[in-house]
Amino acid sequence: MKASNLLGLLMTTAALLAAGCNKKLDLTPQSDYNTEDFYKTANDFRQAVFGAYGGLRSVHGFDYPMMMESLSDNVNTLQNTTNNPLARFGFTAGDDRILGVWSAYWTVINRTNNILDQIDGGDFPNELVRTIMRGETRFIRGYCYFQLGWIFGGMPIIDRRMSAEEIATIPRASQAETFAFAVADMAAGAEVLPEQQGGDNLGRVTKFAAKAILARVHLYGRDYESAKPLLEEILAYEGLTPYENYVDCFVNTRDNGSEHVFQIQYTSGLNSQGNPLVYSLVPENLRSELFPQGGRSTWIAVSNDLYESYDTADVRRDLTIQQGYASGNDVVDSLTLLYIKYAHGTVPPNKEDNDVNFSIVRITDVQLMYAEVLNELGYVADGEAFALLNGVRNRAGVDSLTVLDAPDQETFREAVFGERRLEFAGEALRWFDIVRQGPEKATEIMTAFLARAEEGGGQISFDAKYLLMPIPASELRTNPTLAQNPGY
Repeated sequence: MKASNLLGLLMTTAALLAAGCNKKLDLTPQSDYNTEDFYKTANDFRQAVFGAYGGLRSVHGFDYPMMMESLSDNVNTLQNTTNNPLARFGFTAGDDRILGVWSAYWTVINRTNNILDQIDGGDFPNELVRTIMRGETRFIRGYCYFQLGWIFGGMPIIDRRMSAEEIATIPRASQAETFAFAVADMAAGAEVLPEQQGGDNLGRVTKFAAKAILARVHLYGRDYESAKPLLEEILAYEGLTPYENYVDCFVNTRDNGSEHVFQIQYTSGLNSQGNPLVYSLVPENLRSELFPQGGRSTWIAVSNDLYESYDTADVRRDLTIQQGYASGNDVVDSLTLLYIKYAHGTVPPNKEDNDVNFSIVRITDVQLMYAEVLNELGYVADGEAFALLNGVRNRAGVDSLTVLDAPDQETFREAVFGERRLEFAGEALRWFDIVRQGPEKATEIMTAFLARAEEGGGQISFDAKYLLMPIPASELRTNPTLAQNPGY
């Protein structure tokens, strides 16, 4: 396997520019910072770390959220036939978007390995700065391995710079081994990272961000005992609390606030640092106050199933989804459902230059994860899990769930997953939540969804093989040690 394929060694200029109430982080590393053996000073390493963040910014601005939403029951299948085979489960190992996600995360892993291989020899003002930066880099690498692991399954464990020849000898580890490696990296980061980042560091990962993703890994593996203390520590921190109004979670002026545990940072006014996801979710010919320049040909239509799952009193529905739209030549479509969740902030002069951040973890995610953990460890009628779940519902204007609604562990579990779908629609979490329920339940959910009349009435069948994406065909051609996932 060529190193250029697996790890994306041909680096491009990368940048991280923190968005939010205060857009502080303004660094555009030169391409030299992506070469081997360049890093000498603390500033060199700082720039290199921002290059790793820049890789995350790239994949989370389009390929990753579009793929995750398209696979789930949040997106209509029949209105997404031309540009999006993912929604119809018509994709193959040659799909460009699948390759884009794979390549992006491997590029970041390579950048972190370059940093970690050299950081002990760097010139730092003190050991604390070096320790924190090392922990930050290990978290980023661990996060990438977790993402790759749950999307594709077991990965080759590449934990240092290697030659192309050496990389080609490393087979895939198991999914459990991949997660164990990710957990070790992220736990090492959580031990040394600060509780908060401010000033020029606004938007960089914190101790609580690392612990939230660690909890997510444990939740995926149904290791509730390990997830519990991590979530408790986050919820005990006074600096992380839900916003009063749901809409504020998705406007650029409220980025990096108490609602947000971990965000991917975007900013406007610079070259290619804006968030392209905002306009990519709606059609090119749409014209409105939110989208005066329209959208993109890659848009996705939201499913009726998702829209109808909201209570009519739920403020999240109309803030997340728009029903119908008018085109530039005044043709009105009254039925199509569109994601508008990220379009409520400042409208940029250039539609590609939106500076709203993309949240990886919000505090309500932590609350609902903890409610799930408490329920799985032992259902308690009207217990703390109910209070956490109802806090999320009440902010949305929805009545509290009672013991009559969820009288046992199974019905409460269903309620949590249902609430997560409504709270995090358009945030690339629904497919993750479907997959981690296991092959039998995931197949049940997706088969029922695809049986709906507007989804083809059962013309499209779901196979449990789709719970793992195929290893990209280009990787298999270059590395014979990589085994394809079953069924592809």
